[in-house]
Amino acid sequence: MSLKELCEATNVSKPKVIDLYRKLGYAVYKEFRQGIQDFYAYHINAYRASCTTFKQINTLDELIRTAQEADTTALQRLSEHISPEELSHLARAIIDAHSIYVYGPSTGIYPAHYLYQRLKRYRLDVNLIGKDVQHLMEEVFPLRRDDLLLVFNYFLERDLTHRVMKYARDQGARIIVVSDTVLVDFVELVERSYFVERGSMGFKNSMAVPMHFVNLLILTIELIGGPQFQENLQQVETNREKYGL
Repeated sequence: MSLKELCEATNVSKPKVIDLYRKLGYAVYKEFRQGIQDFYAYHINAYRASCTTFKQINTLDELIRTAQEADTTALQRLSEHISPEELSHLARAIIDAHSIYVYGPSTGIYPAHYLYQRLKRYRLDVNLIGKDVQHLMEEVFPLRRDDLLLVFNYFLERDLTHRVMKYARDQGARIIVVSDTVLVDFVELVERSYFVERGSMGFKNSMAVPMHFVNLLILTIELIGGPQFQENLQQVETNREKYGL
C-alpha cells in the first residue's frame, strides 16, 4: 500500500504514521515499507535469509564470529522484553496449573519439547500436544478449567494454532503464548504473551534465544518450587541409577 492507502485502511492519520516510522529510524515511508518487507523475507524465506547471511561472509571464521555476535545480541535484548516479574508469573502459572499442555507447531516444537521433558522431573502433569495433527482434537480434548495451555508460536500458518487456543479458552483454561511476533488475533484469547525472538534481523534464524528462555523458565520453576522440587530431582537420579533408565 501507499502511505495514503495505509492511512485510509487503518483509519490512522498521516502524521501518526510518519511519526512512527521516523521513531523507528526510517527517513521516508518507502524505506519503512521496504524494512518491513525485508524483515519478513529474512525471517520467513530460508533461501533469502541464507543469501543475506552469506552476502558478506566468505570464511568459516567469519561465519562463527558473526553467528556468535548475532545470538549474543539477541540474548541481550531478551532482558529488555522479559522482566523477572514476568518470568516469575509464567513459572507460577505452570506450577499452579492442574495440568499443563505445551503446544509448539513447526519450529516451536524445539522449546516446547524441551520444556515438556524437563517439567516431568518435578512430577507435574504435563502433556505435549501437536505430535499427531490428525488427532489434535483427542490431544486437546482433556483441557479444562485450571489447566494451562502454553503455546510456542514460531509458525506462519497460525489458523490451526488459533483454533486450538479458542478451544482451550472455551474450556476455561489459561492461555499463555511465547512468540517472536505480535499477533492481534491472539490477544483476545491469551492471558499474557511473551516476546521471545529467534535471532537478529538480517541473519539466518537461530533458536538459541527461545531455548535460553525455556532454560531460564526451568531454573525459575526450580527456584520457586524449593525443597520439594529438589527432592523430586534427587529421586529421579536415584531411580535412574537403581533401574538403569
